[in-house]
Amino acid sequence: MKSVFSIALRTSMLMVLFLSGCSANQKFHNTTDFAVKDIDTYSSTEIANFNAHFLGDVTTAYCENSSNPDRLIDIPSLSSMTNSLKLQVSKLGGNVIVMKQCGIINYLSCAVYLECNGEAYAIDRGL
Repeated sequence: MKSVFSIALRTSMLMVLFLSGCSANQKFHNTTDFAVKDIDTYSSTEIANFNAHFLGDVTTAYCENSSNPDRLIDIPSLSSMTNSLKLQVSKLGGNVIVMKQCGIINYLSCAVYLECNGEAYAIDRGL
């Protein structure tokens, strides 16, 4: 019963954090902002319409080991995790990301585990 209560409490706290936008939004410098904003997001179906060059997989993860509620405030937002993926795409020389998954995943050694995965592509925008 205690573990069900713990899971319910943890899930409720996470939902409040995500719905409030999370106070731990990652701040980027101007050059990083530009790199992240320059990356478009397409679905797997949409990318098939382009002559796209696959550059590789990109991933980011966050594990919080503590179940202390004060520590849960520092959980990154899904937006900041997506920006981390976009920055990786930019560093690979790409301009498009196809998101595969992004969210909370059950991982036994973490009180909270977030993971985002995607694929980096370069397409000719004809500029």
